[in-house]
Order: sequence, then structure tokens, then C-alpha cells
Amino acid sequence: MDSQELTPEALEKKKKKEEKAREKELKKLKAAQKAEAAKLQAQKASNAPESGKKKNTKKEAGGENPEDYNDPETPMGEKKRLSRQMAKTYKPSAVEKSWYEWWEKSTFFEADADSSKPPFVIVLPPPNVTGALHIGHALTAAIQDTIIRWRRMSGYNTLWVPGMDHAGIATQVVVEKKIMREKKLTRHDVGRDGFIAEVWKWKNEYGGTILKQLRRLGASLDWSRECFTMDDKRSKAVTEAFVRLYREGVIYRDLRLVNWDCVLRTAISDIEVEHIEIKERTPLRVPGYEKPVEFGVLTSFAYPLEGGLGEIIVATTRVETMLGDTAIAIHPDDPRYSHLHGKFAIHPFNGRKLPIVCDAVLVDMNFGTGAVKITPAHDPNDFEVGKRHNLEFINIFTDDGNINSNGGPEFAGMPRFKARVAVTEALKEKGLYRGDKNNEMRLGICSRSNDVVEPLIKPQWYVNCKSMAQQGLDAVMDDANPKIEIIPKQYVAEWKRWLENIRDWCISRQLWWGHRIPAWYAMLDDDELKELGAYNNHWVVARNEEEAKDEASRIFARKKFQLFQDPDVLDTWFSSGLFPLSVLGWPDDTKDLRAFYPTSVLETGHDILFFWVARMVMLGMKLGGDVPFRKVYLHPMIRDAHGRKMSKSLGNVIDPLEVINGITLKRSSQKAGGGCSAFCSCFIYSSAAIVPDTMPFSCKWILSVLNKAISKTVLCLDSYEFSDAATAVYSWWQFQLCDVFIEVIKPYFAGNDPAFAAERRYAQDTLWLCLDNGLRLLHPFMPFVTEELWQRLPSKKDSVRKESIVISEYPSTVECWANDAVELEMDTIESVVKSLRSLRSQLAPNERFERRAAFVRCRTNDACHTIKKHELEIATLATLSSLDVLSEADDAPVGCIVDVVNEALSVYLKLKGSINVDAELEKLKKKMEDIEKQCDGLRKKTSAPGYQEKVPVHIREADEAKLASLLQELLSFKEASEHLERENSVS
Repeated sequence: MDSQELTPEALEKKKKKEEKAREKELKKLKAAQKAEAAKLQAQKASNAPESGKKKNTKKEAGGENPEDYNDPETPMGEKKRLSRQMAKTYKPSAVEKSWYEWWEKSTFFEADADSSKPPFVIVLPPPNVTGALHIGHALTAAIQDTIIRWRRMSGYNTLWVPGMDHAGIATQVVVEKKIMREKKLTRHDVGRDGFIAEVWKWKNEYGGTILKQLRRLGASLDWSRECFTMDDKRSKAVTEAFVRLYREGVIYRDLRLVNWDCVLRTAISDIEVEHIEIKERTPLRVPGYEKPVEFGVLTSFAYPLEGGLGEIIVATTRVETMLGDTAIAIHPDDPRYSHLHGKFAIHPFNGRKLPIVCDAVLVDMNFGTGAVKITPAHDPNDFEVGKRHNLEFINIFTDDGNINSNGGPEFAGMPRFKARVAVTEALKEKGLYRGDKNNEMRLGICSRSNDVVEPLIKPQWYVNCKSMAQQGLDAVMDDANPKIEIIPKQYVAEWKRWLENIRDWCISRQLWWGHRIPAWYAMLDDDELKELGAYNNHWVVARNEEEAKDEASRIFARKKFQLFQDPDVLDTWFSSGLFPLSVLGWPDDTKDLRAFYPTSVLETGHDILFFWVARMVMLGMKLGGDVPFRKVYLHPMIRDAHGRKMSKSLGNVIDPLEVINGITLKRSSQKAGGGCSAFCSCFIYSSAAIVPDTMPFSCKWILSVLNKAISKTVLCLDSYEFSDAATAVYSWWQFQLCDVFIEVIKPYFAGNDPAFAAERRYAQDTLWLCLDNGLRLLHPFMPFVTEELWQRLPSKKDSVRKESIVISEYPSTVECWANDAVELEMDTIESVVKSLRSLRSQLAPNERFERRAAFVRCRTNDACHTIKKHELEIATLATLSSLDVLSEADDAPVGCIVDVVNEALSVYLKLKGSINVDAELEKLKKKMEDIEKQCDGLRKKTSAPGYQEKVPVHIREADEAKLASLLQELLSFKEASEHLERENSVS
């Protein structure tokens, strides 16, 4: 429509309106230009490239002195000396330097056993003494440090105990390789005492690197209580535990099958055995063998029956073990062989008579109906069946996996897998070989040596776990009075499965490095058998050799004997299982034990739920009289992009220190240290009390959302939802403080306009409050950068604050800060700004950063009132040259692109040239189609049979309101489309 067609009254009205808009635009343009100048200056400073040239230490005329941004040297352990000016970019090495040493020297991390504060205790899962820091340790340390720092700031007497595990097998292997490399000697050449001395020497020189690295991560551990599983106090605890459990009948010695590693020459735990699935005949590399060894093959051969009664055919995947066969088991229902019960087969290589017994259990578990040879090196079930039938067992293997003399002269000395080939050939020569075929199987591999695990019968020490496991099960499963909570709850089922099916625990290890078993064998002068351990009732368990002599003298009164200590050591998991007790001084009645046991939470990976967590619970309840911790938080395993566990062999291990050293932080912390620091570094907090009711809108809003961030963070931390807690803090800093509040208060500081004097003061006070609370809120997650910024934050006038953020109070909600009405208004403002930014993004790249005029058209009085109140905030956040608020009665502005914010608001952004109406109409069409789909979905839902009867009233009301809102929004889009079509027809 042309202006010549307007009536005089309408024309006059239009002129007045345009004059008013121009005045308003000029006023806002002036304020905006000042704000933009300040913003550009800040950006220029933060984006200035670092020069590779040597910096001039002298201040140039009108320039900056680079030395003002460099921290002075800080003597070790003293409080960090800060540069005069905050650096423009975040450099971890510069920020983190010196803080940790000061924290540690200031004893901020040390717990007080005499404190009246409530205790909160975590025991760090002791890393191996051989270990180097990897991303899994970093996750564990980060989670635990977050918990401990939060609890410390929340008024608890926090104790986070650092420790290190002696890692029996791993350490022994490392040192064995070292002395072989350096001296060309084996541990047997050096001797036991000499070798153990070499291990201690290595430990003192190289071990424990990981604990030093944990300091780099900022882990706030109580280093005054640092311990090692082989130190004197922990060794005393291990000995005491063994003696007590033995005397209660919980620990016993027995002859059983164990997982044997022929390379390490020791029994290994189930956790150290990895199983690989073999589908068919498969050659594999085995340590010590030049050629690959074939697995996944089932070999059949015949045993001739005594008296020329024929033969009996058996099958095995390990034919070499037939050298130790002592019997043959058949299924009672097997029509071929069931009549042979009580008969004998003849061993083809040694002439041994093998009794034939009926035993359905063994055969059913292995090959269904049929015959199965019984050998102690075949299967755990062989051993159980053999014991039931009182069969003799013959060990045919040496500790290093060679065939011994029991296996027959022609095979003696052969490595087991070479013997496999030789036995097969010998069976063929005797005409007893009956062929082989592919066989699917699980093969046990030692995770440490990659050796194929050999099940062998060995006399070992065992822990009877049945009663203790039931206690551990009840501690978690008792609905009426659970003593332990497992988080996440999904692992409760795994806990139940493990403990309901627990087997006795083999705790012997045939190593030299570790806690030597406190058991002595009394060899009597009149004993017929002189081998160590020949008589199981000759063992004496005691705390030391002197006590063992007294005990043996009592048991073997008036008999002459010699004592020999068991050469074996205890499974590393045994000492680790005692850790929550031993780190606090058990078995002595220490202050720490009384103050801090049981501990509060155990945080670890779910992969050791049974192998470590369950054992700590069993031993803690048995020896400590209570559960060792009240909660168990299990973090997930960190895996690579292909879903694989991280390991050195795969080359996918990430060193967190490299991540730290390589970071160029351009996200939240840079914003906090750059956009925020530009304001906070020059502020001095006023002494005026904060009264939200008298504050500007933006100040009320940021305190209200800070209140919610505090509440959400604490709630999430308390429920171990660490990701949600971190997100709550991050979102407040990034999207509310930096993106909105700091931007929206900039006009107050663009110049020295007396009209904004009160706003400036309130904004300063509020920003100080936000930074102080926000940094304390963030501290458990980011300890170094928050300390650095908090120390730079000016103190309140006439007040004294804590020496460090580490020991300051964690923020708590303030009732008078909560303001839902203000938050609702800001939601509307942000929606308008979002729509205007969306329109701006559609402009040509070279036009997107220009300030433009904008209009907001309101369809309700409430919306109009809200927008008019907050024109300055909208214009600032949307970077506008001017903003006009229109009512529904006003004509829609021309020469603009349009977007609908909601059913009450539409926004228009002024263009320089003509509009591509067809493109704009197409965008609106797509949005209307989307709304139509939502409306159709709601109509379908509300018209479904039973909706009125079954759906709660509040949900039906919400659905009704949502549909009404969508229909109103649809009308708004239609109006916008009609406006564009009219504008198109006029042009």
C-alpha cells in the first residue's frame, strides 16, 4: 500500500510513530555502539595471536607490559604468587603450577581423627606399584576427587586414603626381566632373599610413579596416611587375618585343581584367566614354542580291556594328559559300555590298570553319553568324580609344563604341547588312534603371560567363602535393613549371581614377591615321608616363627621336629581385600579405625565387583565386625572407538597427562577466564547487602537460576549422578552467566551514564556473588582453575574469607533468590532473541554481523507488557540497532523477514534489499506442516478409546492446553504467510 492512499489522520499517526521510533532508535544505537566498542576491545585482546619472538619486557608507550601477565616464581610449598594481570588465554601448565604443593603443605587434605565433624571416607583402589597412569585411573581419580572435595566443602571430616598394591605377579615379572637384562641371571640364580632385596630396591627407585602422577590430576588425597600393601603395618594385618581365619576354620589346606601358569610357574586367580572361543581347528602361538600349537581338535583313541575283552574308546582335546589317566568313567545308560562297570582297561604306555566306573555327572557335563578318561589334568569334574571313587591321582607335569617321570620314560622332559604330538604318533604306532575332528571349545589364557592355562592338582591354601558370602549377600539384598547400596542398581543382580554360586578361594601363589604364608611345616624325625607337605596335619599356622615353634611343641609333644615355612605367598587380592581395615590401622585399636571405619563409599570399576569388592565385604564383615563401606559406586569401563578395552598391547591407551599438557581450552573455562575476567578483575565488592527485590531484572534472574543450579548440582552429587551434576554447573556458567548475564549488563558499563549508576552497582555486586558462588560450585570438578580465579576475586570489604577455595563452604540455596516469575520472563526474552538470531543466520555471510532494526508483534497484553519492559535486554542480546514493540492492531512492518516465536509473539528483522518471498513462504509452510502433525498426534491421542476414563485429569488438561497453544501458533504462522503474500502483491 502506498502512503498517498492513507487518510490524513492515518498519515499523521504514521509520522508521529516514525518520529518516535527514530528517537528511540538513536538512543539505543548510541548505547549499543558503546557496548559494541567494549565487546570488540575485549575480543581484540583475547584473540591477539601469541608472538614467537622474544617478548619485550619494557612497557612501550601506550602498550602493555608482557611481564604483567607472567606469574612470578613461587618457592616450593608456598602460596602461588600471581601475576599482576590475568593471562588472556588459559594455559594449564601456568595455572596449575604451585597450587598443589601449597594445598598439600597447608594440610588441607588431612583428616582429623579427633574432629567433631561427621566423617566421610573413601579408600583409593590401590594401583599397582608397577602401574603408570592411564585414562581409567584418571576417571577413578576424577570421580573420587569430586566427591571428596564436595564433602570437604560441605563440612565433613573427609579422608581419602592413598595406597599402592605390591602387585605380586606383575612386579616379580618386571624385576625378573630387569635382572636378566642387566645381569643375565634368573631369580633362582640370585636366590630368594637376594631377589626380594632386588624387588625392594626397584620399588624404592621406580615404583609408585602413579601416585606422583595423581598429584598432577589434583587428587586431594591425605598423603600423611599413604600406605603400601607390603609395608610393616599392612603385613601385620595380613598375617593376623590369616591366623584368625585359620583358627576359626575358615582357611584350610587341600589338594585341588588350580589354574596353573607354566611360564610364571604359579597358580593364578580366575580374574587373571581370559577365555577365547575356538570354533574349529586353530593354530595359536604359545610362549616357549617356535611353531604354533593346534587347538580346537577332539582326538579319539582306544584303551584295550583287560583279558582281551575288546576296547573302550575315549576322546579328549588334550591327548597328552592320558599319560596321567587313572580311570575311565562311563554313563550308566550307555548300551555300549555300561556292562563294563568294575572291569579294567590297560594303559598302553605304562601297563597301569585303569578301573572303569559308572558316573553320569562327569560324562553328562563333558560329552553326553559315552566314556571319559579321568586324569587330574583334564577337568575339575574329573577330580570330583575321582574323589568320590577313591581313585589315585598322578601328576605328570613339572611346574614349567614339561612331562615328568610319572608320564613315562619316553615322554619325560618333553614340553606339554610337544608331548601332545608325540603321544598322538605313539598311539598311531600302537594301532590305538581312532581319528580326530573339529571341536568348539573355550581356551583359558593367562592375561599376564599369554600362556595357555594348565589345570593342575596342587596342595594349596583355601578360604571357605560360603558363610561369609551369605553375609555379603544379605548386606545388599536385605530389603528391610540393607547395609550396602550398590549404584547403579543393575549390578545387584550380578552381585547376587556371584555370591550365590561362590566357590572356595585359592589364596596360594608360587611366587617370591608377596606376603609369605604364615604357615610352617613340622617335619618329624620319625616321619616316613620327608617331602614338604607330605602330611597335611603337620602344618602349624602362627604369627611368627617363635610362635610356630611353641605351637608345634604343644601339638607334637615330646617329638623331635624341624620347621619349614611354606615358600608360597598369598594372592594379592587377599591383602587388597583387607585394605579398608588395614589402611586404618587394623588389627590395632587405632583412633583412625574408631573414627573412620566403616568407610563411606567405594568407587571402582564394575569389572572387579566380585574379585575385589565382594572380598572386601566378606573380610570386612568377618574381621571388622561391619561392612567396609556403606555405598558402592561402579563406574563403566572406558573403551576406544571400536568398543575395546584399553590396553598397551592394543596400542589404544590414553595418557591423561598428555591430554592435560596438550589442551588448548577454548570452551567454558576460556569464557569464564576471558569474558568474565574482563569484568571481575576490576571490580571491588561493595558492602551493601544483596536485596533481590530492589535489583534490576537481569540480576534477579541470574541469582534465581544460580539458586537452581546449586540445588540441582547438590541433588545430583548426592545421588551419584556425576554427569548431570557437571552439566548443571557447566550450563549455568556457559549458557546463563557468560552467554546471557554478562552480555546483558554490558550497556550499564558502556560509558559512565548516570542513569545507569544504580544498575552498575547492582550488577557489580551480583557478578561478584555469581563468580564467588559459581567458582565454589565448580571447584570439585575443576580444582586448579577455580582456585586460580577465586584467589583473584576481590574480597568483600571488612570481611575475612577462607585461605583457599579448597576449604571454603560449598554453595547452598538462598530462599530469597528464587524467583520463578522472573525466570519465566527471561524464558520469553530468550525465545525472542533465539528467533531473531535464527533470522539473522539466514542473511548473507557478509551481512550477519551488522546491527539491524527489529520488531516484535504481540498478540496479548501480557506479552506486550513483558517485551516492552525488556526492550534493552532483547536489543542487547540480539545485537539490534533498534527494537519496536507492536500490538496486534498495528500493521505488520514491511521489508522484513519473519519468524513466529510462539502463539503470542512474532518477530521481524529488517532487510536492506528485497525479500525472497517464495523462499520465506516455503519456510513457513514447513513449520506449519510440522505443527499440523503435532496437532494431529494430540487429536489422535485424546480421541482414543478410554482416554477420558483412564488418563489422569492433569495430563488431559496439559494435552488440552498444548493443543490450544499449537492451534494459536498455527494461526500466527498463517498470519505471517498472509502478510508476506500481501507484501509480495504490493511489490
